[in-house]
Formats: sequence, C-alpha cells, structure tokens
Amino acid sequence: MKISCNKLKSYINNSEKIDWLSIWDTFTIRVAEVEGIELKGRGYENIVVGEIIEALPHPKKDKYNILKVDNGKKHLSILCGAPNCKKGMKVALVNVGGKVNDFEISEKEIAGVLSQGMLLSASELGIGDDHSGIIELPNDYVVGTNLKEILPLEDIIVEIDNKSLTNRPDLWGHYGIAREIAAITKQELKQIEIEEITNDKKDLNIKIFNENCNRYLGLKIDNIKENKSPLAMQIFLSYVGMRSLSLLVDLTNYVMLELGTPMHAFDSTNIDKIEIDVAHNNDTFITLDGIERTLSKDYLMIKNNDEYYAIAGVMGGLNSEVEENTSSIILESASFDATSVRKTATSLGLRTEASTRFEKSLDPNLNEIATKRFVKLLRDIDSNIQIVSNLTDVYPNKQNTIKLKLTKEKLTRYLGVTISDDEVKKILESLEFSLTVKKDYYEVIVPTFRATKDIEIEEDLIEEIARIYGYENINIEPLRVNLEAKMEEKDYDLSYELKKYLATKFSLNEVHTYLWNNTNLLKKLEVLENNVKVLGRVEDNVLRDDLLYSLVDVSIENAKYKNKFGIFEIGTVIKDNENYQDLGIMLINDDKYIKEAYFELKRIVLSIFKDFKNINVELLPIKLDTIYHEPLSLGIFINGEEIGSLGVIEKTIIKKKSILYAKIDFAKFSKIEKLDTIYEELSKYPSVTLDYTLVVPKDYNYQKVKEIIDKFNSPIFQKYEFVGLFETELDIKYTFRYTVGSYDHTLTSEELEEFKNLFIKYNKEHKINILE
Repeated sequence: MKISCNKLKSYINNSEKIDWLSIWDTFTIRVAEVEGIELKGRGYENIVVGEIIEALPHPKKDKYNILKVDNGKKHLSILCGAPNCKKGMKVALVNVGGKVNDFEISEKEIAGVLSQGMLLSASELGIGDDHSGIIELPNDYVVGTNLKEILPLEDIIVEIDNKSLTNRPDLWGHYGIAREIAAITKQELKQIEIEEITNDKKDLNIKIFNENCNRYLGLKIDNIKENKSPLAMQIFLSYVGMRSLSLLVDLTNYVMLELGTPMHAFDSTNIDKIEIDVAHNNDTFITLDGIERTLSKDYLMIKNNDEYYAIAGVMGGLNSEVEENTSSIILESASFDATSVRKTATSLGLRTEASTRFEKSLDPNLNEIATKRFVKLLRDIDSNIQIVSNLTDVYPNKQNTIKLKLTKEKLTRYLGVTISDDEVKKILESLEFSLTVKKDYYEVIVPTFRATKDIEIEEDLIEEIARIYGYENINIEPLRVNLEAKMEEKDYDLSYELKKYLATKFSLNEVHTYLWNNTNLLKKLEVLENNVKVLGRVEDNVLRDDLLYSLVDVSIENAKYKNKFGIFEIGTVIKDNENYQDLGIMLINDDKYIKEAYFELKRIVLSIFKDFKNINVELLPIKLDTIYHEPLSLGIFINGEEIGSLGVIEKTIIKKKSILYAKIDFAKFSKIEKLDTIYEELSKYPSVTLDYTLVVPKDYNYQKVKEIIDKFNSPIFQKYEFVGLFETELDIKYTFRYTVGSYDHTLTSEELEEFKNLFIKYNKEHKINILE
C-alpha cells in the first residue's frame, strides 16, 4: 500500500517538526514494515504556468504546431506535437534550463523552428499515465507561477508491506497511518473535516435481507455540475497508484484512501430502492470492467427486485455506472462480512481495492464519517450540490466497544520496566483508547476501529504500550532461568542429518511445500480429491496424504530451467485425520535416461537404510496407484513390513521428461534401531555370481516365490538378491542374482553345474521353471 506524506502532514498538527524521511525506520519497528520510499517531483525544475497565445500548424510537418507561449516574462516559440494545443490554453511549461526527470531542456531548432522550451503531458510531469496530449491547467492559474507553488508535485511516497497490515484494519487508510505517526512523535492528530447532514427529508428505501451486511448507509445527492477532479486530487491518486477517472469516482477512492473504508456512487436515474440480498444461482451480471459474470447464491448483491446494481464489497455494475454527465447519485457507505467478501472475490477471481479492505473486518462506525467526509469534499469543489434525502442508516449488527482490564503488575512483568500512569494514559489516548486509572489496574475502552479483529485481550494492550513507548527504550537484560540439560530430540537430529546426507552425497535439493495439494494439478492428473478438506478455502483446499503431488508441482516449474535434477522433502502428510511425517524423493530426467534414473533412485533408497540403519531392505514388486507404471513399482520392506515405495510416474506430466518418486515413512524409519556391524572373515577364494530367471504361474506373487527360494540350500550358497521382473499374459518372470563360493577352495565347474541342477530340480518341484 502506498502512502503520501503530503496527505499525512495535513492530518497532524506541527507536522513540520517530523523528519518525514527518517520516521519510517521507527515506523517499521513499531507499526508495520516499510518496503520502499520514493521521492516524487525532485527531478523537475523551472516548470511554470504558461499560456498559449498563438497556435499555428507547421507548414511542412503534419501533426505539429508552432506555438507562441507566454511564460510571464516573455513570449516563447515552441514546437509541439500534442493534438490538443489551442489558443488561450494554460499549460505546464518547462523553460530553457529547466529539468524534466533530471533531463535539462535546452533551446534547439526542430524542423526549421526554434523551440524555446517544452510543454508537458501528465505522464511527462509524473502525475499520471496520460501522454495523449499536454496537460491543461485551470484558467485561474497565474501565468509565470512556479507549478511547485500551486501543486503538490513534491512528495514522499512510502510503500508499506500489505502482509504486515493484515490484522490492522485501521491502517488501510492514510488517517490511520497518521494516527500512528502522531502517537510515535507525540504530536496532535487533527479531527478529520466532515459536513454534518440534517435529517429533515425522506429516508431512502433501503432494506437488508442478509446477515452478511452489517450496516448500510445511503444518501441521495442532486444538482452535481462538476465532473473533473482538482489537479491536486489527481496528483494524490496518481502518486498512490490509482487512476483519476471522474470527480465522483475519484472522490469515493479518495475517501477510501483517507479512511480505509470503501464507498460506491450509483447513478440514481433508475434506482428507487436498494435491497441487500444474495443472488440467484446462474444469474448474470456485467461489472464495471465490462465483463459478464455468472453469479452464485452465495454472492451478496446490491439490487432492486431482480435487477442487480453491485456485487457487495467487490465491484459495481455497468448499469448504474457514474458517468461524466451524471448529476444525481446515491452514495453508498456500507459494512460487509469479511469472510463473505473474501469468498466472493476469490470465487470470481476479482480482487479489488474495495474487497481487499473489506476482507480485513472494517469498522462499521466509519461508514457515517466517510459519508459526511465525501459530502464535505464534494461541496468544497461543487458548492451547488443538493442533499435530497436523509442520511438513511440501516445498522442491524452494531459494532460495540470492548472494555478490558490491564493490571499494572502484569504490564511491568511483561515489559521489564515500570511505566508511569501518566505515560500509559498518554500512549493509549494518543491511539484513541479511553482509559481510567485505578489503584492496581487500568480500565481501558478499545475504540471500535481496533475492536473488529485486533485488540481482544490484556496482552494486546501491553503490546500497544510497548511499541509506542519504544522497544529500543526497554533495557536488554539477561534472562534469569534455571539451566537444564537439553532434551534429546532424536527425530529432529535424524531429520537434519538425513537432509544433509541427501544434499551432499546425492546432490539433491531440499524443498518446502504447502500442506495442501494444488487442485488444478490433481484435476489434470485425474486424481480424486479424497482427503481432508480445509473449510474456508475455495481453492487448494485438499490436504495432502502424500508428498508426491507437492513435489510434482515443484518439478513442473523447475523443469523449465533444468533437464535433470533431484529434490526431496521431509514434510507433513494427513492420513486418516492424523499427522504423519514422510520423506519424499523425486528425480527428473530425460525419457531416454529413465533406466539410469530408476537405478539411481533405488541406489539412493538402499543407501539411506544401509548408511543410517545398517540394514538391507528388500525392494519387492507391489501395485501402487494408477498414476504409476506398474512393472516398475516397488515396495520397500523390512522383515515383511512395508515402510515405503518407489516407482515411475506413468502419465506424461512434463514433456519428454520422466518423473521417478520414492517415499519413506519417516516415523517408522526413525524407530528402526541401527544394527551393529558384524565382521566376518572374507573367503580367500573367489565367489561366483549366477543370474537365474524364474518363470512362475500368474497366481504366484513375489512373497510366495520368496518363501520357496528361501528354503533352498546348498553347501556353496552364500546369498541372493532380487534383480527385476517381467510380466506377460501367461506368467511372471523374476530374475535373481545368486552368489556362491567356498572358504576352503576355488569352486570347480562340476560344483557349479551341480548347484545349477540342484536349483532347477528344487524349483520344478514347486512348479517353477528356470529360463535357459
């Protein structure tokens, strides 16, 4: 959010005593984070009010005019290509030697004409985006006057981080920021100027039919003649990031930027009553941006019978838009439920300045002040306006003040310093809290603009006192605590070591992802959203039960920049409404290197268990989700218990890329005791490896095959390991690698042949054939 220091100065007495550049360091510490500061108007010099005395077309250059311009001292010759040049027009003139954005203007001959200056557009002057023509100044401006003496061209614009204002609905307008600055600098905050409205006319016909509208004020104003905003207002709006559109629209934005509460002006031509109620499903409505939107029964609308005028708290409609010739309006200042506005804006994909503020739970009591402020500003510009209705106020859900008790003992204990009653009173009253000092405590009434979602408990008051008192004024003292031995956190230490291991040994990159799945990705992969859902979220509301889709989401983005990479995360997943920790590992490689990547993933998994637990796990074929390529899906087993899985994603998610994924139940992994290393004397004689492919019936699963071959024995048998499988319609082929050897001699070919025959015979007895 952008803030104008010129505007802040107008709210604070003795504002000249404040250093408006350095105050923001203190503001960051005590209130909210400042992201940047921009100095406006500093690169502009010697720009004065000029008047075009004569405008003649260039004889040879189409679209150019030769102008004679009065600068208050003499007449200048200027060549100008703006289409709106005309005799008698007051303009922004840069004299020779003057500067525009630090660029010095010199006298030069252009197209045979001596040009002795430059006329500026709003864009060139830095006060808007319009560069279609030169800016036209009001006729009452005196020729030769320096523009900086008339217009607030020089300003300090401060950008405040919106996230740090989320829980401070009072800071979404300049007046709230000024209140904080005044409190910090111990200056007096001025009361905002308003016009009192006499209720001696008829009420407007306003009815609220839904509880999501807390308050609705309406006022009808006629006889509006002016349609253009003063230049000072246009400059303010431009500097804080808003376009000037027309006087009435600009005024609603101006008051919103002042007080933080959005307003809306309807052309009253066809409006005889206002109803606040929800829409009908699948009705359509064209918003001010010209887009036809399909409505839902959950959207709160401003309407008249079945004609809609606005989406409450989000955007008005094209059918009641205020235009340049609008002379009669109904002015709306309302309060809508924050959650309702957020859901509607999110559902529509339509975030506006208004919805952003309404989502912060604004104070309904600001609505009346905002309306009276609008009338005051409008009358200052257009004195002929007529108020033709009562200020009609429908306020079913009143926002009450909160009364809190703050004990002096607790304040001192929390802050570590004793602050006098007078100082506490000054601090809280500077923030517009009401305070009564008692013997042992303070009785505090919280203003409504801090009571909607901010100040609720005693500790909140302590924070208010501490930040205005100044954290830097609280002495730092060492904590007085009992020293106790640190509790061993095995899981944390193991997690840290495992992360370091994966990053250093295998060059994998650690990622941190959200707890919820990307629902768009799930739909793309045709995965059912069958896990726990988060209430209050419209999008990405499915909590993950696997790290898979979180890592896929990250990989899709990174694959744009790298052909091959690996990522991992130790993160929370939700299964059966319980929290679990999983380790997820994902490798991305070109399709042609899928075999290498597959063996690399297996190597990583086996290494983890070997290096951390000194155990050899079994990688056995299992059936995973349909998203996996089944023949390459393996379960990770320890003593028959599944502790994880690995496989290859079958669907093409990233073009020409293979995605391989392994997961390990981290809780189970951490509970495994590390085995001691048992050393055995190595045989002096070489061992021999023999690969056998076992052809088994379809009804034999891997576990049954394993049980059979585990019972096979031979004097020269040492160990075996699973290599792979291949499945056909008729049978399944499992390949195992056997190691055979002896401790007292080198095996002969006869012994190897005898082992082979014995192995074949044993398997045939169990209906297993050996592929020759």
